[in-house]
Amino acid sequence: MRRADREVNNIQKIEEIIQTCDCCHLGLIDEDKPYIVPLNFGYLREKDTPIFYFHSANFGKKLDLIRQNPLVGFELDTKHQLSVGNTACNYSFYYQSIIGAGKISIVEEIQQKKKALQVIMQHYTKTSNWEFSDQSLTAITILKLTVTEMTCKEHQQPR
Repeated sequence: MRRADREVNNIQKIEEIIQTCDCCHLGLIDEDKPYIVPLNFGYLREKDTPIFYFHSANFGKKLDLIRQNPLVGFELDTKHQLSVGNTACNYSFYYQSIIGAGKISIVEEIQQKKKALQVIMQHYTKTSNWEFSDQSLTAITILKLTVTEMTCKEHQQPR
């Protein structure tokens, strides 16, 4: 990382930043070019492995690309604020960001789909006792991103 002074290594702090994010940008490979899609998500750790869950329609370009190549990149960012300077070159931007890579898979088992949806709903509503009909579970695809690498940076306003 070029700016080591902005690197965040504390996993608890990284997870706090993830919890403040509302969108994860997933980078897929489309033949010879990148394809990036913004997604709602849920996050948890399973046996010290970071996991992101996403929901999707049952068909479309995103799923086609995942089936062709399950290796993905991802990015989240939050706490955006302009830092004003006396000259143009003294302006800066405050932020927190996370980038990483991993392998994405399609969740088929019904109980795992329910678990993933609970994680996603918990992220946005802070409630995790939702019920899902069998019909709603078959109408969507659940994606599981198992993270293999992840880095975090922040540039925050001095207190």
